[in-house]
Amino acid sequence: MPIIISVCLGVVQGLTEFLPVSSSGHLVLAQKLFGSEPDLFTNVALHCGTLLAVLIFYRKQIAALIKKPFGAGGVWLITATIPTVVIAVAVKFLLPDALGDALLPVGFAMTVFLLLTSEFFRRKKPAPPRAVNALAAGLAQGVSVLPGLSRSGATICAMRMAGMDGKKAVELSFLMSVPVIIGSIIFMCFDVSVSAAPVDFVSLAAGTLASGATGYFSLKFLKKIADGGSLSAFGYYTLFPFLLSCVIY
Repeated sequence: MPIIISVCLGVVQGLTEFLPVSSSGHLVLAQKLFGSEPDLFTNVALHCGTLLAVLIFYRKQIAALIKKPFGAGGVWLITATIPTVVIAVAVKFLLPDALGDALLPVGFAMTVFLLLTSEFFRRKKPAPPRAVNALAAGLAQGVSVLPGLSRSGATICAMRMAGMDGKKAVELSFLMSVPVIIGSIIFMCFDVSVSAAPVDFVSLAAGTLASGATGYFSLKFLKKIADGGSLSAFGYYTLFPFLLSCVIY
């Protein structure tokens, strides 16, 4: 794959993995526009880049969780991860890949709906992290394996509707993404192990760096936006990829 395309895909992955607009959906659209579908090694590299961005950005919180894995924060994340794993594994084995791409407009439409309407259902009184909002976030994260449905958008909206303040919802959403991204990398590595495709390590490194760098700055950007309130601007933006996906599919 040409370096320029690898870098462009890395930027798309880094920005959209954390902004609530769907990285999976944007990558599918980018592949169509570039006329070049990334190989499995590229997919693994792009996800490694965004994983590194989360680990660096939330290094203090992750270190605290490692020291006390069964503290309040660790138990919350475990509770949230359980429904995610159940739903994600079921979708992985039951939903054909071709059907997943065909559902791209549906996923984008769900993202738009969530981002534009979640504020109306948001609880006025803030609630601390607890089992009910952990399960809500985990279910939202599991369903977001559907292409076009934003993982960060779904989890942040779910937690805010369950009463959590924006800053804490953003932090927990991205801490939740760590086991999900690791799981995605593991699944892709199994596929890579049976692939005989040649590897362009220079292009691979360029895409990884682009993904990690843009991912880090998109995390900072979203944290500031979430502190301020509404995510509706992202919903209006997502109308454009939604309409594009309708034309393509």
